[in-house]
Amino acid sequence: MKKLVVLLFPLMLLAQEQKLKLTIKDVNVYRSGAQISSEALVNLPKGTSELVFGGLSPYVDQGSIQVNGLKDATILSISYNQNYLDKKTQSEKIEGLEKAIKTKNREIAVVQNQNIGLQEEESLLKNNQNLQSEQQAITLDKVTTFSKYYRERMTALKTELFDNNLKISELQKEINNLNNEISKLRGDAKEQRGEIVVKIDAQNPSSLTLGIKYNVTEAGWFPIYDIKTNSIKEPLKVHYKAHVFQQTGDDWNNVKVTLSTGDPSQNNTKPDVVPHYLDFTNYYNQASSVKKYNYKYNPMVKTVTGVVTDNTGQPLPGVNVLIKGTRNGTQTDFDGKYTMNVRDGKELVFSFIGMNDEVLPVYAQTMNLKMKESERHLDEVVVTAMGIRKENDLDGMIDTKGIAIDRNNNGLPDELENGYIKKSLQGEVAGVQVKTTATGDVKEENITNTVFKINKIYSIASSDEVSVIPIDDFEVETEYEYFTAPVLNENVFLTAKLKNWEQFDLISGEANVYFEGNYAGKTFIDPSQTQEELIISLGVDPTLVVERKQLNNMKDKSLMGSTRTVKKEYEISIRNNKATDVEIVLKDRVPLTQNKEIKVEKITHTANEYDEKTGVLTWKVSLKAKESVKKQLTYEVKYPNGKRINL
Repeated sequence: MKKLVVLLFPLMLLAQEQKLKLTIKDVNVYRSGAQISSEALVNLPKGTSELVFGGLSPYVDQGSIQVNGLKDATILSISYNQNYLDKKTQSEKIEGLEKAIKTKNREIAVVQNQNIGLQEEESLLKNNQNLQSEQQAITLDKVTTFSKYYRERMTALKTELFDNNLKISELQKEINNLNNEISKLRGDAKEQRGEIVVKIDAQNPSSLTLGIKYNVTEAGWFPIYDIKTNSIKEPLKVHYKAHVFQQTGDDWNNVKVTLSTGDPSQNNTKPDVVPHYLDFTNYYNQASSVKKYNYKYNPMVKTVTGVVTDNTGQPLPGVNVLIKGTRNGTQTDFDGKYTMNVRDGKELVFSFIGMNDEVLPVYAQTMNLKMKESERHLDEVVVTAMGIRKENDLDGMIDTKGIAIDRNNNGLPDELENGYIKKSLQGEVAGVQVKTTATGDVKEENITNTVFKINKIYSIASSDEVSVIPIDDFEVETEYEYFTAPVLNENVFLTAKLKNWEQFDLISGEANVYFEGNYAGKTFIDPSQTQEELIISLGVDPTLVVERKQLNNMKDKSLMGSTRTVKKEYEISIRNNKATDVEIVLKDRVPLTQNKEIKVEKITHTANEYDEKTGVLTWKVSLKAKESVKKQLTYEVKYPNGKRINL
């Protein structure tokens, strides 16, 4: 009896794949990077499904992906992949170029057909040059008439053929150029795109609206301020705006925008202070803390200018300024100034012998820097053309944060309207300071950052351009002051001392200055300073003239024994060419010495204040309209003969 053998194989259930598209709803833009909140409607069958959300930015941070709105479904896995797709815009361009080539080929065919007709006419004329007729004689008048016609027509035919051949040649060149452009586009026709793959297990068929959040790079925002005042008797008006940029590869169409002062890309690891053990070494190398800069890279800056000075404010000529990671750079001139193109870089490296290197992001069109003297040079050996010397032989040298409230779970009952806090709300909710700005947007102040929730819906394309979003308008109580330090710069600057500025959550950024209805140039607002007062420069006032000159003195140098004495005498002139009275703060300085062999003596001055610890002198000068004054400063420096000092 035959037996029936039945083989039982395990039933393999394959995940059902669905290709879906995410719709971007909200964008939280950080100083560097952005969080994208998107949605997709999903119909899940019972069992395991693989959801593929494609066509995404290639700059997604895989570790930041979040999925919500699952209800009873369970996530089995989440992954992020990258692939290459045909660029739609490139394909459209190629199609347009190919169409243009067809049009030009038709033009060539038309001209070539014209040439055939002209050549046949030329042949016909040549074949009929023999005017003798077997039936009748040809008169002289007919010969003359035909000869003239033959000559004129042949000339016209030759000229037209020449022009047509020239036109064909030009059309061929244009076709070659179009073909070259097509070849280039086809080489770039693929673009890198991302896709999020989510495997979900559903106990029952269901329809879900999934929310998917993820972070992207290649996006951010930076502040721009418009500062305006009509006179020094009025408060300063500040228009606070955000320049939002993104080159993520995805257009943000009709989205809600939140601006955060937070930066998820920065290192949040707390430093650990460990013991530091001393030992002998060949050089002095004092460990220094990491310099804190609150500046962020600004991709819109293409050219940078600035002035590099030392700790005393003196310009440093010959400072190397390089784009980090390249050899592209420049040097500062005699006045410490530099200008360079920064299209190919994000950071600048400043280096100078005896100074600490500084690395700064390209954050503004004007980047001034005060370099600090390096501690390492104190016992550093330097090889020079004169041999070896130690650097310590100075005498021989020549001189909006992420929101802390989970709106889905905790929420803000009665205060939320379509995900945004009502404009009327002021005060503190769940530990978050909530205010309404002058533009009608909502500002939330958390412990570590600030967010601005923008009411208006924006579309921000992925491009090289920025989108300007107004954040706030406000007035700041201001104390104006004219200031000059001709020892460093013979200009008079109008400065504004902002009072109670901390309440406005300002960020370091460039400002356009408008004074008395005129554009006065750019300045930089730097709230990262530790001083209590925020002072910004409103520009140079050309109607106030200052000059600092050294008076000639035949006895300014003397030598007695082994000591040399140098007398310095300066006269500072200030003139007010304005039609109104002004008050000017004038600062100068007397050099200090840290070497017992160098002495500064016989200091005379007319200053109102003299700080012996810093050597800084301060005059408070009151000038009537069209008035001028002069101030004096004198001192003597004594040092050993045969040595040189940096006077």
